[in-house]
Amino acid sequence: MFAVAVVYATVIRNPRFLEPSARASHAQLLAGGLELVTPPGPGPFPTVLLIHGCGGLHGAHGPNPIMDEYARSAVEAGWAAAILDSYGPRNWEATWARRRVCVGLRLPGFRRAADVLAGLDLLHADARVDSHRLRIASWSHGGWAVGDLVTLRDPGDGSFTKTMADVEAIHFTYPYCGFPSQGGRRAWTWKGDVRFVFAEIDTVQSAAGCQPLMDRARQAGSKVEMVIFPGVTHAFDERVKSADSTFRFDPVATARAHADFITWLKSPAPTRRPDRRQASTGIHHSTHAPAFSGSKPSG
Repeated sequence: MFAVAVVYATVIRNPRFLEPSARASHAQLLAGGLELVTPPGPGPFPTVLLIHGCGGLHGAHGPNPIMDEYARSAVEAGWAAAILDSYGPRNWEATWARRRVCVGLRLPGFRRAADVLAGLDLLHADARVDSHRLRIASWSHGGWAVGDLVTLRDPGDGSFTKTMADVEAIHFTYPYCGFPSQGGRRAWTWKGDVRFVFAEIDTVQSAAGCQPLMDRARQAGSKVEMVIFPGVTHAFDERVKSADSTFRFDPVATARAHADFITWLKSPAPTRRPDRRQASTGIHHSTHAPAFSGSKPSG
C-alpha cells in the first residue's frame, strides 16, 4: 500500500511534469504536433486548444478530419484554433496508438494532461495568440486528460496557477469519466465556464457516469452547462470510422454540434477572478517554449 501511495503522489497527484524544466522539455517535444489555424489578419486572436480523442488525427486509410472541421468552425466564430497531436510527436503510428490508448494501455489521461499543459505553454509563446483569452475543447479521451489537468495543484511557484488563469472556459464532448480518471474524484483547482456535450446512446461513457465530474466543477465555482444529444452514439461527429466500429456518424447532430460550438466561442468570457494577475513567480512564457513549427492559413 505504501508503494501505491508513493506512485499516486508522484505520478498522479503531484506529477513531475509540472516542474519548470520538465514543462519546457515537454513543450519542445509537442511543438511539432501543434498546428495553428487562424482567421485572416495578423492577430493576436483568442484561441481554442483542441484535444482529440484516442482515435487521433489519422485513420487507417487517411486523415481523420474531425479536428480540422472544428478548427474551421472556430475560425467562423472569429477565433484561432490550435490542433494538438499527441501521437505524431511521439512517432506513434496511428493504428498502433489507437489500439493501445483507447484501452488505457498507453498514455492515460493523467499523463496526457502534460500534453494539454504543453499546448497552453506553446500558445503563450506565439505572438499570433491572445494568451489571456484561451479556451480548451476536448473529445472523449481528451476529456479525460483535461479533467485530470484541472485537478492538479500548483508546484509552489505560481506557474501552473498563472497558466490556468488564462483559460476562461472549457468544452467537453462525450468525455471519458470512468476509473482511473480524476476529474470527478478530487477537487478542481481551476474554475471557469464549463460546457458538457453527451451522446444519449453512448456505450463508452454515459452522461450519468459523468455526474461526479460535473459536481466537482460546480463545487469549484464553475458555471456548468450540460446538453445531451438524443439518439446518437459516442463519436457521432466523427465521420471517419473503422470498419468494425459500433459508433455512427450523424450529420444532423454534427451540424448542430458545430453551430453550438460556434455559439459557445462567441459567448462572452466569464468574469475574471480578481487575483488572476497576482502570481509574480513562475515560468516566463515568452521563453518557456519554442514557437510553432508552422501554421495553417484559414480557408
